[in-house]
Amino acid sequence: MLEGHLFLQRHAMKISAKLLLLAFATIVSLSAAAQQVPTKTEQVGLSSERLKRVDAFIERLLAEGKLAGAVTLVARRGQLVSLKAHGLANLETKRPMRTDDIFQIQSMTKPIATVMALMLLEEGRFLLSDPVAKFLPEFRDMKVAVMKSDAPEGYVLVPAARNITVHDLLTHRAGFSGLPPGNSPAEILRRKAAQSLPKNGDFTLEEYGKHLAASPLDAAPGTTFKYGPSTVVLGRLIEVVTGQTLDKVLQDRIFKPLQMIDTSFVVPLEKHSRIVPAYSLSTEKILVRMPLDSLAPRFFSAGGNLWSSAADYLRFSQMLLNGGEWDGQRLLSRKSVELMTERHVDQIPLPFMPGQYFGLGVAVRKADGDSGLPGSPGTYGWGGGYNTYFRIDPQEKLIFMLFTQLAFSPNNLELQHGFHHAVMQAIVD
Repeated sequence: MLEGHLFLQRHAMKISAKLLLLAFATIVSLSAAAQQVPTKTEQVGLSSERLKRVDAFIERLLAEGKLAGAVTLVARRGQLVSLKAHGLANLETKRPMRTDDIFQIQSMTKPIATVMALMLLEEGRFLLSDPVAKFLPEFRDMKVAVMKSDAPEGYVLVPAARNITVHDLLTHRAGFSGLPPGNSPAEILRRKAAQSLPKNGDFTLEEYGKHLAASPLDAAPGTTFKYGPSTVVLGRLIEVVTGQTLDKVLQDRIFKPLQMIDTSFVVPLEKHSRIVPAYSLSTEKILVRMPLDSLAPRFFSAGGNLWSSAADYLRFSQMLLNGGEWDGQRLLSRKSVELMTERHVDQIPLPFMPGQYFGLGVAVRKADGDSGLPGSPGTYGWGGGYNTYFRIDPQEKLIFMLFTQLAFSPNNLELQHGFHHAVMQAIVD
């Protein structure tokens, strides 16, 4: 799944009470002062009886063969309310899912890279209006492929009206081809050029950026939302600005301060037994195992190849909900978090994301019912190509996330939306 955005393409076993208690005992808490899971969810305004519907929903999908396993998490008012493992992590070995299992989070890498970029913005390392070519000269003098029926190739190359800016990268308006697809000349040319890249991802972020810059743009910078490799290029910009590889800078600046001990691009050997493989639903509705993504890539994609756990991503999410701070560690100012969740693109032009605008690295629920999802205006988050999913509701002080490894289909939102509904209906106070 190149760059984490090409995602448009699991038998139920309950975890034992002993294992569940062990998971809760060993997970690092939301803060040093809040290390215990509430004995009653009512303490944080949730109904314990209604919250059981989350489990029932996941168990139904397991029984129907639509899912191998999952980890679900709910936190409210700074307290971890529920962390549960469901079903199997591996259908072939029949290994039960564990709450500390490690998942390929795909495009949930993007909000992390966005936070890193905003940290550098706060330090004055660049402006959102800065041209990307200031840091990555290969993106200077970009051309746009414009269809022209009477041209020999069916298109002409036109100089871009202006440079790609950092803000364009953060809002997927750099002009690169992506989603929604259009089979445009630039798309065709980029797919053709991609065939020259090593199939096993054996290239660096720098090499990928130069390869991408050699292809024409699909649209003029700043004009069109195309969900594609913009965040990948942002990752390379972060490398150049900091003088560190992306894995190193994220480790030093985000993962260590937030104690995200299981989040990385490279999974060490001693953790391989906790990796959850991905599956897809065949046309016969059978779960088929997919090839395992690299556990030690050279390509550190800010757009999509981090590995992480639910507990780790909770710390990152709680930091955002806290206005940029977690357990005494401040990564961002409150105003930068506000900037991240403000309206930058009025509508996300993807049919499976109605009623949401795009901020910086996250989708944000509008103040209407068009999304079809319960929740408060301003609820934000994102998802990954293997159906990892998180949302933060600042008004309700609520975080909920679903970690599984099932190839996402834009035509089947039962898993993500069903989980979302099941959590929100448990709010009683």
